[in-house]
Parts: sequence; structure tokens; C-alpha cells
Amino acid sequence: MSIDPTSLSAVFEVSSGQKISTDNLKNNHKLFEQVFNNTVNPLKSNENTQKQIVEQMKLAQIKLLQGVFSVEDETDADDFFSGFDNIESLRQLTLQRSQVIDKYYTSQQPALPKSMPQKTNQITAMIDDVAEKVSLAPELIHSVVSAESAYNPTAVSHAGAQGLMQLMPETAQELGVQDSFDPLQNLLGGSKYLKQLLEKYSGDLDCALAAYNWGQGNVDRKGLEKMPQETRDYLARVKNNLADAV
Repeated sequence: MSIDPTSLSAVFEVSSGQKISTDNLKNNHKLFEQVFNNTVNPLKSNENTQKQIVEQMKLAQIKLLQGVFSVEDETDADDFFSGFDNIESLRQLTLQRSQVIDKYYTSQQPALPKSMPQKTNQITAMIDDVAEKVSLAPELIHSVVSAESAYNPTAVSHAGAQGLMQLMPETAQELGVQDSFDPLQNLLGGSKYLKQLLEKYSGDLDCALAAYNWGQGNVDRKGLEKMPQETRDYLARVKNNLADAV
């Protein structure tokens, strides 16, 4: 069951310029509680979204408060102040229901990225070992890792590149990497690939980095002059990181 927000005004019979009798406040409060219950209970239904639920609750609270303060005879102090009993009851009810809604709403939010399973200092130690094995400067590997994944071993790009050095599955397979999300395997495979590119382009860092990001075929056929902006930005990030590291 879903609640149509436009039906709430009919439930409370309150709109701009209308007033509600204090004799009906208790009945309206019960109706308000019913609306809350009807809103909270079907949370598992596909018809309801967290946004709809929150908006319905906000509107219901506004309508009830309008009813509390819109007494027929404003000079009747007893009737006026009797409304505050309803407010306190409403406050308790809202607190109860809000806890349920907040718990549900929070559970539906996109999960925040989990902390990296490997601490940066552990990754740094791995990079040092890998750099020695493949004869690359550790600063260069750090610069690429920072630009590619910000040191997140579980990173996945929109194109499907994976891990610290963002290896495409096909490239990872060619490099003998069985698990791209394993930090050591990824670092070793990515560093070997970067070393191969540097050797292919006779130590030209721009060409090697462009090939790493854009692909060797594109660099060979089109040259650096036709690099897309994404690759230009990538080269700038890596080289800035490298300058900071030196």
C-alpha cells in the first residue's frame, strides 16, 4: 500500500484558509498516527521509495500542526493551549517513526567506499619491492598508481580497468596476472607493462604513459598530437605526481 501525498489534505481536512475544530484534534491525531503506520509498514513494497516516504511524513506533520493551531475560536485560550498536548504527543510519535524511517533510509543509500584493505604504507613497501624487481623508479610507479586508482586496490573504471594500476582484463591476462585485485600481482603486472612501454618508446615517458592510458595502437597510428583530452590530463597528473615525489 502506498500513500498519495495529495490525499493527506483530505484526511486532515486542512488547507489554506480552513480551520479545524479542537474537538477533532484527537481524532485527527489518531488519523495522523494511522497515516504514519500505513507509511512505515509497507516499506518492503516496491511501490514506495525512501524519498516518497520522507516527503509524505513531512507533509503529514505540516498538516497536523496546521490543525493544532487553526482553532475555531482563537480567543478560547483553553482550546488553543490544549493543542500543545497534541504537539508533545506528536513529537513522541514523530521521534518513534523517524527512527524507523532513518534506519530504512540509511540502509538504502549507496554504500560509501570501504577503507582500503591494504594501508598505504603496506602498498609503499610492495612498490619498493616491485620497483627493484622490474628496474623502475619507485617514484614513477607511485605516480601512476596515484593517478590511476588513488591507491585503491579494488578500484574499477567505467571501462573495466581494475586494481591499483588499472589493468584491463585482457592486458592482465597477457601479463600473467591472475587476480587484478591482489595488490602485489597488480603492481607487478602493471609495472612490467610500463617497463615494456618505456623500452618500446626508447625511454620516452610521454609516449609510454600515453600508450599505457590510450593504448599502444592509438599512439602508433595517430601520434601524441592527436591524443584525446583525457589522455593529456592523465599525462599531466602523472608528471605532476612525479615532480612532487622527486
